[in-house]
Amino acid sequence: MQPVTYQPIGVVESPFEAPEDVPRPGAEQVEASGRILLDESYEPGLQGLAAFSHIVVLAHLHEVTDTRLTVRPMGGDPVGIFATSGPPRPNPIGQSVLRLDGIEGTRLSVSNLDLIDGTPVLDIKPYAPKGPGIDEIEIGWMADL
Repeated sequence: MQPVTYQPIGVVESPFEAPEDVPRPGAEQVEASGRILLDESYEPGLQGLAAFSHIVVLAHLHEVTDTRLTVRPMGGDPVGIFATSGPPRPNPIGQSVLRLDGIEGTRLSVSNLDLIDGTPVLDIKPYAPKGPGIDEIEIGWMADL
C-alpha cells in the first residue's frame, strides 16, 4: 500500500496539555471547552456550519508514540484496538464529537473537548446521524459501562 499524507487544516486550543490529562469517563462526555483554530484559507468552508449543534473533528493524535493491537479499556478484559476508540492505533487518528458553541472567523468555540492542546486537525464535519436508529445499534463491551 502507498503511504497517505495529510496537511492539517488547523489546531486545537485545549486546557489539556498531555494525553493523560484528558478525563476518560466512559460513556460520559468530557466537560472541557476550548477552540479549534483553522488556517484562514479555510474560512469559506465554514459556511453553513453554524447551524449545527455538534461537529465531528478528525485529528492526528500527535502525542501517541506506541501502537498496541490489544488493550484493556477501563481496566476490563482485553479487546482488540479496533474494538475501541483508544489512541495507541496503527494510524493515530482521533474522532471527536464536539458541541459547537460558536464560530468567529476561523475560530470555532467547542465544548465536550477531549483533545490536547496543539492537536493537528485534519477535517471537520457536521454531526448528522446516519444509518440505523440508536435502538438498533449494539455497542459490545461498552454496554457494560
